[in-house]
Amino acid sequence: LYWSKAKTRARPSREGDEPAGGEGADAATLGHKRLPRGEGDLALRADNATKPALSYIGLFVEAMADLYAANNPQGFIVLLVAENKLTVDMVGKRFKQVKNVPDSVYAYASFRGDPELREAVAKYAQTTFAKCEVNPEHLAISSGCGSVIDNVCFAVCDPGSEVLIPAPYYPAFDNDLRVKSSVVPVPVHHGSASGLRKAFHSSAAGPGPGKREALGSVLPSNEDLDRAFANCSNPRILLLTNPHNPLGVVLPSDEVKRCIKWALQKGLHVISDEIYANSVHGGDDADGGGEIGQGFRSAIAMMPELSRLLGSDLIEERLHTIFGFSKDLCASGLRVGCLHSKNTRLLTAIDNIGYFCGVSGHTGYLMAQTLQDASFVKKFLAKNQANLRKSYQTLTKHLREAGIDYLPADAGMFCWIDMQRYLKDKTFAGEMELWTGLARDAKVLFTPGRDCHAREPGFFRICFAWMPEEALKLAVDRVKHYIDKL
Repeated sequence: LYWSKAKTRARPSREGDEPAGGEGADAATLGHKRLPRGEGDLALRADNATKPALSYIGLFVEAMADLYAANNPQGFIVLLVAENKLTVDMVGKRFKQVKNVPDSVYAYASFRGDPELREAVAKYAQTTFAKCEVNPEHLAISSGCGSVIDNVCFAVCDPGSEVLIPAPYYPAFDNDLRVKSSVVPVPVHHGSASGLRKAFHSSAAGPGPGKREALGSVLPSNEDLDRAFANCSNPRILLLTNPHNPLGVVLPSDEVKRCIKWALQKGLHVISDEIYANSVHGGDDADGGGEIGQGFRSAIAMMPELSRLLGSDLIEERLHTIFGFSKDLCASGLRVGCLHSKNTRLLTAIDNIGYFCGVSGHTGYLMAQTLQDASFVKKFLAKNQANLRKSYQTLTKHLREAGIDYLPADAGMFCWIDMQRYLKDKTFAGEMELWTGLARDAKVLFTPGRDCHAREPGFFRICFAWMPEEALKLAVDRVKHYIDKL
């Protein structure tokens, strides 16, 4: 069929005619108007894929070649990788226990995810973070949560459609949304810049007086969302992240539900990104940490009450939840991300497009066997949460000693710090100057707030689960030494 079509394209349009362009003409021009091309004779849509995914990628690559280790104590301490290495030994040991892998893993399976894997994932979600019935028929499994988001955007959005995202947000969303589905991320800030500041642990005043109340300032108000919506030409999705990246907090469930309700009433789809759902660690008693898991509620669990408010058809068509194992199971390299949706049309589309991002049969079998071990899952999650809490407490102890303000966290692997007073120039250019100085002179790399679409310059994200615990103290000591010279 291919060669038949190729011959048809190359054949002269009328008998006796010569191909357009004459002998030796570029095959791409034969009988066709040549469209504009990008560098390297690529399609223009490839331009986004050839651009750096993050502004700091160049210095990050340089740092990776001289990384801190016990035998390289002067190396770079990289605290901007959102990956959890704290409990990887435990999950690695369990995977190695899986024996007698069947020959069926070498054959094609459902591109929505192997049925046995979906059954295991459904039970895992149901018993750990969703806390409600999860039907495996409502799941689609792809090669990582990035692929899942891309699949939903491809099915829901047209090129150029907007996705509203409360800011600050995960810095790679910009690349992930644009690079294939060609949708436009729209940061939406809360109207007040002062609300969240009340929650910060201040070097001068200690713990913030009202963390839970201040967290109401993380998500934009309905009025903020209305303004962003009005400035869009074809808005299609509201993308929420809970627990939050980069703030490292569990969002108040009433605020999450308010935003979901607003979006659905505006005719938008909602994606609730819950990739850190089982990484709620509880924080630090020194800055108001509470019971582990307190306050987190999955959008899956909200579906029945939202159905009573807005109608089940609307909820089933437009509310989608994403979760996975890159963060919560320390397994980012295995590339297993999950979509929960009751939209049968969307799931049917993923039956097709899932072909391009399926999980390998071998990986799926290992994952299914591991998740079916309920005793292991319970022990692993408890150990991982304890490890996250310990690393977080180590980091914040040294931040307090160094006089660096931070937002108390209770989930994920992030700590959001305030270094505004160290900016020579209170602009994002001034933020980058400080970031570059810390990277070059102190050899410590944080995530710049600008990449997270922070409202104001001077904020940075610390990822505390990728480097060894002893590196956290050294990193803060280096930063303290640097800022004391400013």
